[in-house]
Amino acid sequence: MSVQLVILGLLSEKPRHGYELRQEVERRLYATFINLSGGSLYYNLGQLERAGHVEKAWAEQKGRYPTRQVYQITATGEAYLHTELRRLLFDTDAREKIFDPLNAALALYRQTDMQELRDALLVQLAWARRRGEWVKQQQEYWETKNIPLPQAKIIEHGLEHWRAEIRWLENFLQELEESELTATEHPPPAHDSSTKRIASR
Repeated sequence: MSVQLVILGLLSEKPRHGYELRQEVERRLYATFINLSGGSLYYNLGQLERAGHVEKAWAEQKGRYPTRQVYQITATGEAYLHTELRRLLFDTDAREKIFDPLNAALALYRQTDMQELRDALLVQLAWARRRGEWVKQQQEYWETKNIPLPQAKIIEHGLEHWRAEIRWLENFLQELEESELTATEHPPPAHDSSTKRIASR
């Protein structure tokens, strides 16, 4: 998901300042797909402003907090957003270009240290369970709100993803254990060098 499209989408609802944008990204689980740290946020806001897609609306100050610049989307930004969203709705090619560092490591892993692999999979499993629990909590929270169906389906999609990831890692660990038991019970035949020497005479 594009950082700039997320910013434009949120600003199309109403003008917002940077802190509010980050809050909404977290609240709606967009942080699962994009990194919207302070530096990334204002870098992308600057790019959008230079492109004419957003503009500074006003500055606001509450109490002793620093002044916050509020941004709003422009007509050009609205047109660009709608064009990009229509394109993404039908884009299947981009969905195939997913890089998973775990898959990359497994594809190139040539070590025979199965304990290291098991340890890594346990770390990945613990992480996936934490993420899945977090998404589940968000789903329970949003079920109490009146949110649009597409928004609810995004959260459901994320939860199904983590459930599948957890099942896959659990099965991987189980099959790894079974393969090690099989190797222990049926070790390869020992190499008999004396028999080989006799046979070669």
